[in-house]
Amino acid sequence: MSSITDKPINNQAEDLLKVEKYSLALSNFITRSDTPITIGLQGEWGTGKTSLMSLLLEDFNQKNIACSWVNTWEYAMFKGVNETTPNVLKGMLEKLKTAAKQRGIWTLKDKSQENFKKATRFIGSLANQVVSKQTGIDFKDAASGIDSKTEEVAAEIAQIKGLINDIISELINDTKNPIEKVVFFVDDLDRIPPGDAVEVLEALKNIFDIPNCVFILAIDYEVVVKGLEQKFGPKTEQNEREFRSFFDKIIQVPFTMPVGTYDIENFLVEKLSSLNLPVSDANKEYYTNTIKHTIGYNPRSLKRYLNSFSLINHLRELEDSQGSEDSEDSELENLMLFTLLGVQISYPKIFRVLAQKPDFIHWSKGFANKNGIEWDTVKERLEKYGENDLIDEEWEQVCWAFCQTDSYLKARAFSVLELFNMIREKFGDDLNVYLEKAMEFAAITNVDDDLSTKQEVQKIGNKTVYNGLETKLNQLAELGFSPVSIEAYNEFWSPLENLTASDSKYRISFAKSGSGFYDETYSRGKNQMFYCSNPSKGTTGTKIWVKRNTGKVKEYRAFLESTFGLENSENIYISREKDLILEPGLFNELGDARYKELLAGLHKVLTL
Repeated sequence: MSSITDKPINNQAEDLLKVEKYSLALSNFITRSDTPITIGLQGEWGTGKTSLMSLLLEDFNQKNIACSWVNTWEYAMFKGVNETTPNVLKGMLEKLKTAAKQRGIWTLKDKSQENFKKATRFIGSLANQVVSKQTGIDFKDAASGIDSKTEEVAAEIAQIKGLINDIISELINDTKNPIEKVVFFVDDLDRIPPGDAVEVLEALKNIFDIPNCVFILAIDYEVVVKGLEQKFGPKTEQNEREFRSFFDKIIQVPFTMPVGTYDIENFLVEKLSSLNLPVSDANKEYYTNTIKHTIGYNPRSLKRYLNSFSLINHLRELEDSQGSEDSEDSELENLMLFTLLGVQISYPKIFRVLAQKPDFIHWSKGFANKNGIEWDTVKERLEKYGENDLIDEEWEQVCWAFCQTDSYLKARAFSVLELFNMIREKFGDDLNVYLEKAMEFAAITNVDDDLSTKQEVQKIGNKTVYNGLETKLNQLAELGFSPVSIEAYNEFWSPLENLTASDSKYRISFAKSGSGFYDETYSRGKNQMFYCSNPSKGTTGTKIWVKRNTGKVKEYRAFLESTFGLENSENIYISREKDLILEPGLFNELGDARYKELLAGLHKVLTL
């Protein structure tokens, strides 16, 4: 599978977020509760309201409870203003009949069948009146008949309510019918115009306020607020109580979606596995914390995130099949790419800065000044925090300063800093290597409309391949690497470049962040013999992978250890991918001359 559909779950077996205990608690409460009662499942878009209702529906269908489910947006599509509510009300009754018939519990006699037809017909007539008069109905006033505009429909509303009451009562009181309650699920109220959502809520309160009925509404309080602004004006501290009072009168039992308790790790691992991107136990916590510090626990946002991640990994697979350089550890590449996507989605302004200078631990006050940050002001504002591990280094202070330029980022500044520190701790000296590799792909899903950002990301996103060793050495010099480290780099690659000149089966790819040596007689994916990152600015040496594809890893390790006295060295080892790793620290361990001697002879592994 290459993508995750944005569909709610339908049953307990699909419950990866582990919300079963909440659905069981709600089910038990509803089963035992007095009626009528309205329960509001509150949460922003994508927090799992529909999935929770699906679990409740699955449970109620096994009990003596009849159910009706309407997706309000289906009744709002292509409808004029104020037509939605009558269509939703009619749909609620029709869906009840359809679902009850499927379960064999639609036992209405002829008179009640006629009442059902009358009720739906009257509701339809309300819709026709709305269309013909181009005006909405205040259901609260209409039910009381106190508004002259709605007096003519007050009698119809009262009759509708009586007919619905008779229908429900007969279902419940029929001795041949086991049904004890009727539950109406009203979904997607936050997907219709806010004014329509408020009107639906008023109608439910004043028309369906009937014994033996339970209403479960999926709603976002902020949608209700927007709808009520037509009545109360913009929400302020002075009138906030009116907004809350309306909400409380409609909904007797509010239930906020428990996104903070979702089992995100389980959800994440299972979904990544389904995308053929398995996660090791050692990295589960890192993935979960990345979610915590970026998009949060909204399931819909997470699915979008994972689909972007899957798309980019398909491109990476394609490039690998075409002979592009590998990394010594694909999971570390995945981790970095996953993290950068989180930054891109949640903090586009910070991603914009990363595009300019990916090596964030070298962000300086000079870099901040170039981007319009007043450094003296930053230092003054930071003083109020006193000693704080998250802002005690200059790069952290620069990051904090960038966050102060945006209200959302300002509130999330320390979460951004925790994320960046987590990245640094995970990748250590190889941070810049993995950052640049990931940035080559992260640009693909970037939706930032800032022109300068696109130019910077494009510069990184298009892989830069250098024509020959000399060009690559010039690039290293431009990047500020020391002459000693560039000389050592040359000692390693010069013999390999000579091999490519004398034997056409060999190929070198000199790229921006590292370079690979290939034997084209092997199949793609197994043809890389060496990979070498750019030199380390910290230790002068460079990290080299003698790939397991050489078939000589163990033998050459023994040869190097005995030749250079490295038997007890921590800078030479075989990785879990079975590659021989030579860490940059070998430069300090061996000294300049001996280190260059080792590098100059590495190509001999090909002839062992």
